[in-house]
Amino acid sequence: MKLPFVASDLDGTIVQHKDFTILNETIKDILNYQEKSDSKFMIITGRTFATTKVYISQLNITLPLIGCNGATITDPITKEVLFESIINQSISQKIIDFAIDNNLDLLFYSAQYLVAPKNAERALYFQNLYKNFEKTLQPDIVFVENLVELKKVIIEQKFKPVKFLFSFPDNGNETLVNKTYNLLSQLNLSFPTTRMQNRILVDAMNNGVNKAFGLKKFAELYKINVKDIHTIGDNNNDVEMVELSDNGSCVSNAVEPLKKVAKHVLDSIDQNGVGKYLKELINIY
Repeated sequence: MKLPFVASDLDGTIVQHKDFTILNETIKDILNYQEKSDSKFMIITGRTFATTKVYISQLNITLPLIGCNGATITDPITKEVLFESIINQSISQKIIDFAIDNNLDLLFYSAQYLVAPKNAERALYFQNLYKNFEKTLQPDIVFVENLVELKKVIIEQKFKPVKFLFSFPDNGNETLVNKTYNLLSQLNLSFPTTRMQNRILVDAMNNGVNKAFGLKKFAELYKINVKDIHTIGDNNNDVEMVELSDNGSCVSNAVEPLKKVAKHVLDSIDQNGVGKYLKELINIY
């Protein structure tokens, strides 16, 4: 039997939060799976293509990247955008106006770029994190002066947002976070939230867009049964895709809601859970 497609999340699943690296053992096992399966290991992430290039290179990813929690599909070889779910201009302006009025940290992802005010926490973090890599592997970040300029690039359609990202400090911001949730709910948007590195990260995407949605689009492109794709994740934004798959798994460091829907709970990221799972698949198939 042929080895199956495996769609894995990045952060918290194979990419460690502490330093955003992948264990050498995990890299080795993924590369071995790529060789044995004819490159059927793929990435499905909340990140945009712009901030995944290091991992695409390390893991010899040739299948399209499902990014921005399912809002984009990008060919890593040609850089062609195969699919994108663009947030309309009116809603985008309301989000930015809200951020201006409340002095919030906000940026947005297009299919291929991260577009951010010059003081945006996540943009500066990613820029610093990958600064020592060769230029072609560094994130494609477009900096603007402030939130007013961020709104201007959308009005002028220089970049089309597929996902907004709010970044809050982890403590003392519950009121503002809830106020943000209320706005995004009123705008009928999807807004999965993750916590990492003492930050609360709130995404905003078109309603109905999630990783399961992106996986279905990928399956349509490749004319395969989406339920046959093995999925692996760790956080709240992975619930739908893990629930969708007949072989949905999570690592043992995953959040409880994900563990409840997962068919298999693997070893933790620190114990090479994904790598071990891939070796099991090779033995089974």
